[in-house]
Formats: sequence, structure tokens, C-alpha cells
Amino acid sequence: MVDTKELPQRARYYQSVGDGVSLSKGGFYTSLKEQYIIFLCPMDIFGRGFPVYHFENRAREDFNVTLNDRTFKNFYNFNRYEEFTNPVVKAYMKYFATRNADSRETETINDQVSFYKADTLIRNKYMTYEFDLHESKEEGKTEAKLEMVDAMLASDIPVEKIAVISGFSQEEIEKRRAQRQK
Repeated sequence: MVDTKELPQRARYYQSVGDGVSLSKGGFYTSLKEQYIIFLCPMDIFGRGFPVYHFENRAREDFNVTLNDRTFKNFYNFNRYEEFTNPVVKAYMKYFATRNADSRETETINDQVSFYKADTLIRNKYMTYEFDLHESKEEGKTEAKLEMVDAMLASDIPVEKIAVISGFSQEEIEKRRAQRQK
């Protein structure tokens, strides 16, 4: 694993996705549950020498004042498994560092990993999931740009200007205009 310096932003994104899933349209903020975002890292991305970093929102002016939004972000450095005091956490961290299943908990994980690695259908679904997600995002972006083009055409903005703003060619915009007039 290479530290790309983006894990804190990924943690923020994961929190927002979790909140979005938890909070349905019209739902109450009080329905949001306690949420933990956990990263298992082979290195200390913060460089301060701790085996784990626990983050929560606090006031800069007084660290005793917490926002109490019940969101927590934890970054575990599993290569420092010897320093964990909780025996179960230590066993998990050791497993991630060494891939040796030497406890009941880690044997369960190891069995699941082996099962999913052996199941080619599930493995293929996992491998194509990120690609499918990327494709969906790109389709959504294109659809949004087309809606913008439609709105500009409806406002009688010149095709040349629409092309500059949208990135579509003038020919594509003219084709779109013709489709809308049908």
C-alpha cells in the first residue's frame, strides 16, 4: 500500500455516504446512528508513532468540547500489532500484518477470505464493481451535461457558446436540438 495522502478525504467521503444511506429523504437527523469509519493501514500515515489514531470532531478552542455528532474515524496501523493491548484487536492486527490465522477470530476471517477467493463468480463481481461504478458516474455526468445543453437551447443561447461551455461539438448540439424539436 502506498500512502497517497488521500485517506483523510476518503474517510470524509465514506462518512457522507454512510449518512446519506442512513438518512432517507425526509428523515430526521436524530435518526443518524453512531458511525465508525475504520481504515486498516500497513503504515503510520500520520507519522507520529501510534498504532491507532482515533478522530472525532472537537472544538479547536477547547478540546474538551466535542461536537457529539457521533462520527468517529479510526486509522489502525496493523504492522504495529504488538503494541495493541486488547487481545482480540491484537489478533486481528497480527493477522492483517502476517496473514497467519492463529486465533479463533482470525481463523474465521481466513476461512471467509479463502471462500471468496475460491468463488470465481463473486471475485469477478468484485473486480468489475469499481469499473461499473465508474461507468455509472460517467453516464450520470453526461446526462447532466445534456440536461444543461437542453436548458441552454431552450434559452436560445448560441450553439457556439453552448459548445464552449459544455464541451460538446457544435454538430452534437445541433443534433440534440433537432431531436428536441421532434
